[in-house]
Amino acid sequence: MNLKFIKKGDIIMIAVIIIAAAVFMLWNNSKTEAVQAVITVDGEVVKTVDLGNIKEKITFIPATEPRVLITAENGKIRFESAECEDKLCVACGNLSKHGDTAVCLPSKTVITVTGSDVDAVVY
Repeated sequence: MNLKFIKKGDIIMIAVIIIAAAVFMLWNNSKTEAVQAVITVDGEVVKTVDLGNIKEKITFIPATEPRVLITAENGKIRFESAECEDKLCVACGNLSKHGDTAVCLPSKTVITVTGSDVDAVVY
């Protein structure tokens, strides 16, 4: 009795599945949609920065008291410095992914990253 566990059709099916998975991964990674940073002061949008199209360092100082310095480069945005006492907004670091947020409460300034750069779907 000569039993073969893997037949020619099985090998072809495995190869087709592997090729389909590779094509899907390449196609999925090539779809990069715009990720933007929205800067609001006291609830009003004052600037929108397209993080995907930054060629050189951008700085922005909104008209707030205390003053804050916001910089964007290499697809990331952050509070560079702040004149407030605790500087928690500066400690947030770089923001680059959809949903990242940094807030400077004394100056009422919020940076929120928006777009569809989502890794998973949450229900």
